[in-house]
Amino acid sequence: MAEQEKKELLSLINNYVFLRILGEKNLPALAEFLASVFDMTVEELGELIVADPNIHRERADGKSNVLDIRAHTKAGEIINVEVQVNPERGFRERIAYLNSRTFSGQLDKGKDYWALNRTITVIVADFELIKENRDVFNKFQWYNIRNGAMLTTAQEIDVLELPKLSPEDDGTKLWKWLKFFKSGREDEMEELAKDSKEMQSVMITLREMSADEYERRVAEQQEKDEWDRRAQIAYGRDEGIEIGEARAKQEIAQRMKEDGDSIERISRVTGLPDHEIDML
Repeated sequence: MAEQEKKELLSLINNYVFLRILGEKNLPALAEFLASVFDMTVEELGELIVADPNIHRERADGKSNVLDIRAHTKAGEIINVEVQVNPERGFRERIAYLNSRTFSGQLDKGKDYWALNRTITVIVADFELIKENRDVFNKFQWYNIRNGAMLTTAQEIDVLELPKLSPEDDGTKLWKWLKFFKSGREDEMEELAKDSKEMQSVMITLREMSADEYERRVAEQQEKDEWDRRAQIAYGRDEGIEIGEARAKQEIAQRMKEDGDSIERISRVTGLPDHEIDML
């Protein structure tokens, strides 16, 4: 029997693949990555506990839900990790809302405000979200924009934008992890992973997932669902533009008709057919 054809590696930036590998199968790799984001050691970060390790959900309609990673540190901090491949309208507001909801949701446990645990949302974006600068890493907290005085560190949003990543290694672990996520080239990922047992572990799991037909199907379906969703939004936007343009033409035609312009002239200006102008 001929040797089975080697499958191309799935992309780590596929939301399902990323969350399945780091959120379910390789918690030490997740801890190493987050420690690089927070510029601390894994020991300082402490043990991570993923609140819901079952990232993948089957819905009643047969489609899949992919949940974000929600981890808790030993100190009680709540960390949400999300991969976002494509830009979407209101995304900044969405992540602010979800981070705040995670923070305020702790009150259901009967805590006083001072006892609420810190909540951090980490976004890995494969597009440029923060247009105001060229920084690959933007950290947002509550502070006075006039003098820099910090109100509270209780909520934090960390945005990592892969397209802004410098091609030159800056010597940080964070650069290596972001390059590792972004690369997509097996040889380059292997080179980056040679001094990291956590990355090597990710590579092993990535190869296993890439060779598994079910895992490939779920990952590809998740990607297709995302593209379908974006296509529907684009279609709705384009359709809305067309409706708006049609209404504008009708309003212009109505005003011209009231001003006594001929149907021939109105049709020439608006492009509307004679019978449609007659009905206005």
